[in-house]
Amino acid sequence: MKINKLFFGLLAVAGLLFTACHENDDDDYKWATASGEQVYFDFSLPSRVDLDKDANSFTIPLKRLNTSSAITVPLTATITAPPAAEGEEPANPVLTFPTSASFNAGEAETNITVTYDPKTYEYDEYLTVDLTVDNAQATNYGKNIYKFTIGVPSPLEYLGECTFKEGFWFEDEWTCELYQNTENPNEFRMKDPFGVWKESLDGNQSEWLVFTVLKPGDAYGDIEITQNDLVFFSGSDGYLNTGYYHSSYSADVLMLHPFLFSSSTEETAIHNRVLSYQENGLPGQVQLAPYYYMLGIGGWNQMSADGLVVITFPDYVPLDMEATALYQGIFTDTESNVFAVANLKLGKDATDVRAVVVPADADADAVADAVASGDLESTEVTAGRIEVPVGEDMTGKLQIVIVMLYEGKVMNIVTVPFEYYGGGKNPWQSLGNGLYTEGFFSSMFNGVESVTYEVEIQENTETPGLYRMVYPYDGKYPYNEAGDWDTSTSYDIEINCEDPDGVYIPLQPTGVDWTYGPISICSWGGYALNSLSFQEAKEKGLFGKLENGVITLPTFSRAASDGSTLYYQGLLAMGESGYYAGNGFKLVLPSAVTNAAKAKAKSAAKGYQFMKRLKGNPQKVSKREMRRFLPITKMELR
Repeated sequence: MKINKLFFGLLAVAGLLFTACHENDDDDYKWATASGEQVYFDFSLPSRVDLDKDANSFTIPLKRLNTSSAITVPLTATITAPPAAEGEEPANPVLTFPTSASFNAGEAETNITVTYDPKTYEYDEYLTVDLTVDNAQATNYGKNIYKFTIGVPSPLEYLGECTFKEGFWFEDEWTCELYQNTENPNEFRMKDPFGVWKESLDGNQSEWLVFTVLKPGDAYGDIEITQNDLVFFSGSDGYLNTGYYHSSYSADVLMLHPFLFSSSTEETAIHNRVLSYQENGLPGQVQLAPYYYMLGIGGWNQMSADGLVVITFPDYVPLDMEATALYQGIFTDTESNVFAVANLKLGKDATDVRAVVVPADADADAVADAVASGDLESTEVTAGRIEVPVGEDMTGKLQIVIVMLYEGKVMNIVTVPFEYYGGGKNPWQSLGNGLYTEGFFSSMFNGVESVTYEVEIQENTETPGLYRMVYPYDGKYPYNEAGDWDTSTSYDIEINCEDPDGVYIPLQPTGVDWTYGPISICSWGGYALNSLSFQEAKEKGLFGKLENGVITLPTFSRAASDGSTLYYQGLLAMGESGYYAGNGFKLVLPSAVTNAAKAKAKSAAKGYQFMKRLKGNPQKVSKREMRRFLPITKMELR
């Protein structure tokens, strides 16, 4: 307390001393007398001048005290550009200052007009300027040098770190800086989107990923937007370049929006959209569905893929709309109504859930949209046992489509395939057990050796020569451990032998997931039918054979990037990635199985006691060399 009183006392004394000194009439200090025209820059001028990209000039006020006559004052401008980054040319934006400024008689202020070329300016690259008035014309009441920086500010507001998930080419997720365009709030920019991969890239990667949320009434060329929440994306310098240089094709891999192709319509872009919004009106998650393209060559069409490329905005926590379903059979009530039964598990935010039974070949996305719009009648379901009506005319291969909705929008879709024949005849007739020599998994993973084991074989009575192995990759496959295969339904593998010299296996899921995504297989002939007719593929020798009750596939070879030779009989897909696979595939139909062969297979199967495998370690070639399952196709750009 004493210290505080002493402190305030000293302040009071200081104040008295100051006042006494200021009022001393005997003060011998002589104030300077200004002379000349007394020209100056006001102290209030800003230290940074932001230029407008849509203009080409601006003015700087210059003042004076002596206004008695007209004068012209010499000016000198010294401009310094920021140092250039290593390997880059220094900035050279056009900025022109006059060499003098003129006052009319009686004028206390004039404007200095400075011109510039906005096209020569990069955002946020500021010059340093010293603008000087001739010292002989200056005054002590202001400054004769105006020092400031000048440039074009970016119209971008930093939002924070977003998460960028890319599931086709890089198969990873990472963070990037995200900005919003303040001049166009529907435009967002990710800085250096593939920068995390720079050490392994040798292409010309884009500096920015730019995406815009479209609204009805917007247009791209002749495409008019009629839907909400669609998204257009590109690179800041044009096409979005991943920076990956594909040495096999001598071209950069680009990610292109569907609108960039001449055959595009609004519908081709519906998978590029906002998935959810935040309370502040900003998107929460945005999904992109690109065509991975090499100019003049072609690429991999992912324009219908959901969840492949997802941008999650800073601090946004996505809704938990996860769902899994386990098929449990058919239930018929006392009134002869038939229901497909499944056990459903739901994420905490999945509170509006609908289910419907449709044919197995129905497009689940289209079904979900029809459910959301009310065009297709569905059943509201909750977690636990669900019973979904099966229509009277439905028979054969069917599926339950379960749709998770949020505020009327489709957030997630789960499909549960099953077979039901009602009062009709089941066209699949069991022939007994055959012997399957597995050649797809065993060619792909280190530590997995080829093994022959028994599987049930069925033939379609309506299509003679169409066979299927009944769930050959469930627990009977020796390398599977508990949890490796889907128990919700039976994943049968069909083999088309209608022409014994034209045998092929269409792409089909195995029901197995060894942590790298659900695994599907197909023969090379089955793959070829994506682009060739049956006869063309047969003439090229791409099909297998059925001879004396034994089904085999031809083996092909190609050079891998490491110089080795890759042998394959078909393709194996894991998630969204594909690999050349297959070696030694053979299926012996039950009619051709001998007791000795059956005994040998059983004995061999017992010897494989879940031997140690290296899951997800494809051998022989690099991952990117092998993963490109989808055919390279070429589309015409606009």
